[in-house]
Amino acid sequence: MTRTQLFGRPSLRQSTPPARVESPYDKPPPQLSAKHNEAYLLSLESQNNDEMDTMSQKVAALKNLGVKMGSEINKSIKMNDDITNRFEHGQLYLKNTYNRMVVMSQRAGITWRMWVLVFFIIFVCFFYVWIF
Repeated sequence: MTRTQLFGRPSLRQSTPPARVESPYDKPPPQLSAKHNEAYLLSLESQNNDEMDTMSQKVAALKNLGVKMGSEINKSIKMNDDITNRFEHGQLYLKNTYNRMVVMSQRAGITWRMWVLVFFIIFVCFFYVWIF
């Protein structure tokens, strides 16, 4: 259609619509000989097998990746549990050490005021070293 046919006066327009342009995708299958048709089908099957092999390789790679991710997750869970157990053991060790220190200070007759004085002197020494 030309521009004047689209936007011209109604009396000048054609009453019949223009013929539809053929789509390259609507082509009917060609009438081929049996030998050529068999070769075409073998070609399609070969392409299909290639695509299936490619897809199988991709699925295998994804499966391998999933297995590796699972093993890494299991390792990190085990390591996290190990760290948790070590912290619990360290907490218990510090608690026992603190309790033994309290018992020792009670047996020695050192009051809490003396401990405050000792820690204050240590703090002053560290502060002096830090400043100068």
